[in-house]
Amino acid sequence: MFRITANKTAKFYSLTWHYREILFANLEELKRLSRMTSDMLFLARSEHGLLRLDKHDVDLAAELNELRELFEPLADETGKTITVEGEGVVAGDSDMLRRAFSNLLSNAIKYSPDNTCTAIHLERDSDCVNVMITNTMSGQVPANLERLFDRFYRADSSRFYNTEGAGLGLSITRSIIHAHGGELSAEQQGREIVFKVRLLMD
Repeated sequence: MFRITANKTAKFYSLTWHYREILFANLEELKRLSRMTSDMLFLARSEHGLLRLDKHDVDLAAELNELRELFEPLADETGKTITVEGEGVVAGDSDMLRRAFSNLLSNAIKYSPDNTCTAIHLERDSDCVNVMITNTMSGQVPANLERLFDRFYRADSSRFYNTEGAGLGLSITRSIIHAHGGELSAEQQGREIVFKVRLLMD
């Protein structure tokens, strides 16, 4: 009798864990779809000029150093380092700019080889601040780097995509920069890739 009860109990817990795994997988998929829907709505608002910016003076060096501290534990796991040099203050929405730079830095850390450095350099121009995020490439980048900013672009050969969802991360990043009247581009320099952000001071 005890053996039968024990067997039934074991089967019950086995089924319970099985159903939990299924529910967890479904929950993760629902979260992914929810994020993708939210990102698509964000892009739609951006394209129609409906993003509302809470503009004020933003110390980019301070923001980027905070992000550096946030991402350092992840970088340390694979022997990667992050450096921030320079200074600059722009007029912008700090939350949105933080999201944009977080996505760029996350890409750099996630898709660069182990034991490499992601270097962030700020420099002030006459009426703007330029931010360059440079890191060593992992894998082959596409001939036309503009494709990295296309929606749903997820070519494994590029290894620079999708930190926010279904290939929308860099599209969202560019939309945020454009909403601030700035520019975002990418270029290859030997074995390195450089994301360049230009933001107005006023």
